[in-house]
Formats: sequence, structure tokens, C-alpha cells
Amino acid sequence: MRKPEYTARVIEWHADKGFGWLQFGEKRLFLHRRDFSRAHHTPRVGEEIRFNWGLDAQRRPCAQNAVQVREVSDVSLVGLFFLSMLLVLPAYAWLKMGWEIWKLAAYFFAVSWVTYAAYASDKRKARMEAWRTPEMFLHLLELAGGWPGAWVAQRRLRHKCSKISYLFEFWLIICIHQFAAFDSLQQWKYSHMLKQALFEDHREARGRYKQR
Repeated sequence: MRKPEYTARVIEWHADKGFGWLQFGEKRLFLHRRDFSRAHHTPRVGEEIRFNWGLDAQRRPCAQNAVQVREVSDVSLVGLFFLSMLLVLPAYAWLKMGWEIWKLAAYFFAVSWVTYAAYASDKRKARMEAWRTPEMFLHLLELAGGWPGAWVAQRRLRHKCSKISYLFEFWLIICIHQFAAFDSLQQWKYSHMLKQALFEDHREARGRYKQR
């Protein structure tokens, strides 16, 4: 079961000793550098930290699995350029199918905004130990065209960006969009080939079954 997460600000830090304190409500909570996920990062006074509640070797309360809460976007210019490149092929394919550019932009923006909001809501629920948004629902939003919003949310909110199985399905959805866009420009040639191959396999399987 995943431990609940809390946030607090650093009120005192001794860089030479490698430890300090967080202000958690009315209490001071101890934090050691070894319990910080980024060993090369030195916490600064006033910085917000996300952590799990734990106990040290003397059974005293302390912060564990601490990470920096980024208050600025991690969506760099290079990342935005990469995202725009991923959008080129689907956008071109949709335009070739007769969509007007403003309708296309409005659709992608709307579904991406809904997806981003779903990510943000799920992150809040995770911190509050509330009932989580099903991953299947998030994937359905991505499949509906909200994957750009999910891509931004993963980087800006630091959510759903470390679970390998989730990321595999997320990038599989992006690949599906890229393949569908490319295939539509080829008059669905590869989809028809795949459908024909599956039909042949199904027919052969039925034939073998009848022979038994």
C-alpha cells in the first residue's frame, strides 16, 4: 500500500552536517540528506518538500522519501519542440480528412485540458489518500486525443511519470495515434493488411478446430 504524502517547507538546513528541519503544522520535523531522493541537491530554507512520514533509528518522527516540490514548469523549450513534432503528423492527417484548422485546434485543446485536469485531480486524491481516478479512464482520455495534455501534466505536475507499466501504455497510445495518422494518408493500406492477416488467422484456426 502506498504511503500518504505530505508537504512542508524547510525552515532550517545545515549543509555542513547534512540535515535540517521542516515546519509541519505546529511541529518541527527532522530531515536528513540521506532521506532526500536527490542526493546531489541541497535543500534551501523556504523550499517546499514532499515526503512520507517515518521514524528514524531512535523511533523519532522524521521525513522520508523527500523530494523537491517544483513550483515552476518542467516543460522546457526542447520538450515543447518534441511535443510539437509529435503533433505534426496527426494534425496533417486530420486536415487532409477535411477538418478546419480552428476546429482541430479547439478539439485538441479541449480534450487536452480535460486530461490535464484529470491528472491534477488524481494527484490531489493521491496526496489526500482519497479514491483514485482509474488509470483506464486517464488512458481513454489520452486515446481520445488528450495525450498532449497528459504529456504536459506528467512533466509539470510530476504525476504518472515514474510507473513503467503506465508509461508503456501511454507511449503505446501515442504510437497508435501516429500510426493511424500515417495509415490514413496511405488510404488505410496497412490497416487493411492487418485486418486481412487477422481474418486469415481466424479462418485457419476455425478450420483446425473443425478438423478435430
